[in-house]
Amino acid sequence: MKFKNVDVKGLAEFLASEKLGGKASRMRTKFLKILNESASETEEFRKELLEKYSKKDDEGKALIEKNSYVLEDAEAFNKEYVELMNEDFIIDETASKREVLQHVKRILENTTTEFEGVKAFQYDQWCEAFENLKYEVKQ
Repeated sequence: MKFKNVDVKGLAEFLASEKLGGKASRMRTKFLKILNESASETEEFRKELLEKYSKKDDEGKALIEKNSYVLEDAEAFNKEYVELMNEDFIIDETASKREVLQHVKRILENTTTEFEGVKAFQYDQWCEAFENLKYEVKQ
C-alpha cells in the first residue's frame, strides 16, 4: 500500500479526529504510530535540506534567525522539498499489519464525516490506497 508523503499528515489528522471506541480505536492508534515513523523520517530529511541550503556562519553552521533557517538558495530547497513530499510512502502489508490496515480501511469506508473541496480529493486518495489491500480480515 502506498501514499505520497504529502498525504500522510492529512490522513493522520483525519484519523485522530474520528470518534472511535474499542478495537477500532486501538487499531487506529497502531496505524498512527506507523504514520508517525514516516513523518519523523520525512521531517529529518526536511531538516537536512534546510541545513544544506541555508546560509552558514563563520563556523559553517546554518544561520537561524527568529527560529527560522536563513536560506541561501530557496529555489533549490523548494525543488528538493517538493520532490521529497511527492515520494511514495509505502506500508508493507505484512501479516502483523493486516488487521490494523483492514480496520483503518473500515474507518475510512464508514466515516460520517462530510468532505468538500481539497479534503474530498484527499479522502478519495486515502480510500484508493486502501482499496487495493491484498488481504481481508474477518470482522
